[in-house]
Amino acid sequence: MSIIERQTELGRSIVEINTSTLRELVTLQRENFEKYFSTNRSFGEKLPEVNDVSSFVSLQREYGETLWSNVRDAVETQNGIFSGAFKETRLAFEKAFSTTEEVVEEIVAKPAPKSKAKAKANSEASA
Repeated sequence: MSIIERQTELGRSIVEINTSTLRELVTLQRENFEKYFSTNRSFGEKLPEVNDVSSFVSLQREYGETLWSNVRDAVETQNGIFSGAFKETRLAFEKAFSTTEEVVEEIVAKPAPKSKAKAKANSEASA
């Protein structure tokens, strides 16, 4: 494979990686907005049940913990998406800039790392 072919393949790979990463991030953000509105709706429905200050503080604490948990999960999922994209990009660059055909064949033979974010996002959406 010539250097021009490898560089062309690198360009295609980078575009594919960027497209899939952006698609995953947009899906994650959509799911996060849906969770946020669902959480607000459910706690808004509980608000009329509050009769005293202690129950209001308890409800507020529960709401804060739920929001924090959702944010933490979203950040972990986002980190997984970015980590997968960086690994795929590194492999694409190794393939494009390797000097021997053996290295290219080794890199091609390695399975591309799959992002755990999709599996996690799908399991969270079904929960």
